[in-house]
Amino acid sequence: MAKFWFMALALLVSAGLWSAPAMAAANESDNVGSTQSGGGEDGAADSTLGSKGLVWTTDGFSLRVTTRVQFRLTYQNEVANGENGTNGRDFVNFNIRRAKTKFSGHIFQKEFQYELLLGWTHGSANLIEEAWFRWAFMQYLNINAGQEKLDFNWEESTSSGSQQFVERSLLNETFNEDYAKGIWIDGRIGEDVTWLKYVIGVYNGVLRGNNDFRNNDQRINAEVFTDGVVDGEMMLNLRLETHPLGDVKHGMNDMRGEDEYDQVLFAIGIGVNYFISGFNNSDLRPDSVGTATASGRNRTQQDTWTMTMDAHFRWHGLSADLALFYRHTDFHNRGRNRYSPTSSYHNGIGDLTDIGWGIEVAYFILAKQLSVGVRFNSVDADEFWMNGSDGRDFGIRPDSTELGLSVNYYIQGDNLKITFDLHMVSQQLPFLANADANATSQALKGVYNAPPGRQAFGGSNDSADHNDIWIVRLQLQWIF
Repeated sequence: MAKFWFMALALLVSAGLWSAPAMAAANESDNVGSTQSGGGEDGAADSTLGSKGLVWTTDGFSLRVTTRVQFRLTYQNEVANGENGTNGRDFVNFNIRRAKTKFSGHIFQKEFQYELLLGWTHGSANLIEEAWFRWAFMQYLNINAGQEKLDFNWEESTSSGSQQFVERSLLNETFNEDYAKGIWIDGRIGEDVTWLKYVIGVYNGVLRGNNDFRNNDQRINAEVFTDGVVDGEMMLNLRLETHPLGDVKHGMNDMRGEDEYDQVLFAIGIGVNYFISGFNNSDLRPDSVGTATASGRNRTQQDTWTMTMDAHFRWHGLSADLALFYRHTDFHNRGRNRYSPTSSYHNGIGDLTDIGWGIEVAYFILAKQLSVGVRFNSVDADEFWMNGSDGRDFGIRPDSTELGLSVNYYIQGDNLKITFDLHMVSQQLPFLANADANATSQALKGVYNAPPGRQAFGGSNDSADHNDIWIVRLQLQWIF
């Protein structure tokens, strides 16, 4: 741990050095600079560069362009508990974590709205993150079509540029439903306050993996029935929120100024998601491989219900965000299959249930300039019997807890800020559902390494049953 604390001290010193020149700029306006050209009369175009990006407007059309970049230094130290445990996936790394450009505005009329969000660090296959069109013809009912970050839970749909920590929580990465393509309607009920905000839609749903029964529909998939990617997927999603004392801005802290932060705000939301698809995994359903139908469809199917409830409190620069999650997956056979539910041994799994909860608290020591935050969350992942075993020893993802501390220094609000955070993640390693370590990779993708698994048989069966990861990160974000 000596090298860990040395790196933590070094990063703190670096943060202090970076913030020194920012003190002079802190008293300036949040507008990062502006230029204007054009008269805007008789259909002439206006263009403005300000704190909300570069904006062009003409008679009946508007376009706003913003780019968000996050440059990060990460130090990770992994310690496995047990004499035969994995220990050594330690690194120091500079990384451009995100680089995104958003195009948004309206065409013909203000009611016809659009957005296109491109992520430059994903590669060409996942370049398009969001692309949707919206007919906003009334407050109570609006129609949308395209691809969006699914509005299921609060933290996932909060922009990465408005987070208190540099990454979303492990809890969120275990339960979110990522990007989705479909059609949805939304609206607000209430004049002075939003008594009810709703979103309901139907989407493709694309199975994240044959051992990860969540949606991930960012890629553009061809309409090929036997491509092994799409097999009867469909997803329904509902999100409800109430903001009885005034709208809570979609973020993970209270960035209101001194003229308004004395007003108490809170919001409560719930999300319900139903996802069905075929899947093909020989370890979860041993007879699902080798008996493909003539059409190429899988003989096994999953349906997953995921529910969340979250609450959000804001007052005097203090924020608290609480989230609860519940997920249940059932498995079924389609057509002729040798799996017998009356067998004396459990030749395949019957269901999976995962539960998680988390809380994140942040406080602005200096209004809109310096904030600190803490995070705690826990995931209780289900173990299951598999392929003739008589005990619930196997798992797809680990039981995990996360504890974090963050400090944000805002030079120009979220448009230019420095974030330091420190994390400790403890994981109870499961027996893998197969010999491939990828059985757990998707649960933690984008935040932490896929944890190793214990071997189901052999002398190391009881060794290294826990794994601890210490992470220190320093990030510079700029938006223009």
